[in-house]
Amino acid sequence: MVAQNAPVKERITVNQVVSENSQQTVVRGTISVPDPKPDVDQIISTEKTATVKNTSLLPDKVVIDGMLNLQVVYVAFKPDQAVHHMHGQVPFTAYVDVEGALPGMDVKVDVVVEDVKLTPGKQDPRKFDVTAVLDVSAKVTETREVDVLVQAPDGVNAKYDTIHIDDVVGRETSQVIVSDQFDNPPEKPEPEKVLDVDATVTITDSRIVADKVIVDGEVTLQIMYVGAVPEQSVHDMHHTITFTDYIEVPGAKPDMDVVVDAMVENCDVEIQGDPYFRADCVIKLDARVTEPREVKVVTECTGATVKTVELNVEQLIGEGTSQVVVRESFETPDTKPCPEKVLNVSIDETKVTEKKIIKNKVITRGYVDIKIIYVSAKPDQAVHAMHQRLNFRTFVEIKGAVEGMDVTVKPAVEYINAVAEDCDVNVEAVIKVRVRVTETMRREVCAEIAEEAVECKPGDVIDYVVKPGDTFFKLAQKYSTTVQAIQQANPGVNPENLRVGQVIIIPCGAKG
Repeated sequence: MVAQNAPVKERITVNQVVSENSQQTVVRGTISVPDPKPDVDQIISTEKTATVKNTSLLPDKVVIDGMLNLQVVYVAFKPDQAVHHMHGQVPFTAYVDVEGALPGMDVKVDVVVEDVKLTPGKQDPRKFDVTAVLDVSAKVTETREVDVLVQAPDGVNAKYDTIHIDDVVGRETSQVIVSDQFDNPPEKPEPEKVLDVDATVTITDSRIVADKVIVDGEVTLQIMYVGAVPEQSVHDMHHTITFTDYIEVPGAKPDMDVVVDAMVENCDVEIQGDPYFRADCVIKLDARVTEPREVKVVTECTGATVKTVELNVEQLIGEGTSQVVVRESFETPDTKPCPEKVLNVSIDETKVTEKKIIKNKVITRGYVDIKIIYVSAKPDQAVHAMHQRLNFRTFVEIKGAVEGMDVTVKPAVEYINAVAEDCDVNVEAVIKVRVRVTETMRREVCAEIAEEAVECKPGDVIDYVVKPGDTFFKLAQKYSTTVQAIQQANPGVNPENLRVGQVIIIPCGAKG
């Protein structure tokens, strides 16, 4: 007898796409010109971004809480017609109908600000009515283990295809406490009572060491408080807390990929002595480690009854990196003295503002906000700080990328340096931009060959191909015979060492 190849299955762990959808929403709100700033004569430009603060999954629906961020550059309503800028935020809540979504699943949300209109208020010229159009997309996924057929048995005409998936190596969650003590800004009065705290968390970097994910992030606080002044005026201030923590993920290796989601579960800000504020925030971190993998699967089988499974996963199209060198010269602000020596340059924020796919190429724009600490050229040699923004633009070649695919862009500053020259600061930075393009792949593949009933009439003898888990005892029960009868029909076969694909003889017994 000749042994036959048995079907071979393989188990893969995938992030199965349940469903995805996008909807437009209109956001309305108001922003005001800050007290130190002059009135607005003419708006020159408005830079617009949106930040997702929280997502909630309901049956067949995703609810998104976020913040519309506006950076407005304008000409002042003053004789000197100087150019100023101001920052404003408008909170929003949007929803997307996603069929099949359930609480506990994962969701990836992307918000694109398509249009913003600012209209001067009728009652107060320092207030502007904001109307924005947002395109909100949501993709709901669930981590599942799926068995797929990777080799068909002999006698079956099979077709194969190679799929590229992100195999989920591990997923873990962790809670961390981020704390800080800080004062109010010098131009603000001392606090007497905290009225409200709005906290958002952003992951700025994540990297893998053996069995562990290191996470860098920042918590941004917007604090509204009553000033300790006779008029009891209400003020608001911003403060950012940076943190580094880790999540243990068994099996994680440095060359794997990781996605970390973060959410502020609770944040308390209290007034104390000196410094005036103390913040304690509880952050939930969720890390999913994946590894790109090629799997050759069976897609069609002729000559057998097949059970199939539908894969609906993100397939990797390609990934690549690009380095861009940014050189900028910044004049010291009028309110600051000229620098003599730069002491330190630090990164406040790195953000992608635009990502666009054209055929085989991803174009991206973004900025890096930096903080420069320098020694004044004045006799007092005082130390000062100034904030500046470096804009970057680059592209990455990704073969097979076309418009409509999903793209992830991660910029990282690899090198930065600043040198004082007269009353300017010359900055040079090297930014590495990593791009990853995927698309949702829906493919029905073979999961297993369904066992067909073999007619075994009493007194007949059949040839049987051994399958995983088979024993003489189980086969005797299945074909209404005895273990002794099977042993006698197969004198050269060791019942303790049955091999999958091995062909044995089974004498059929009487039913019942």
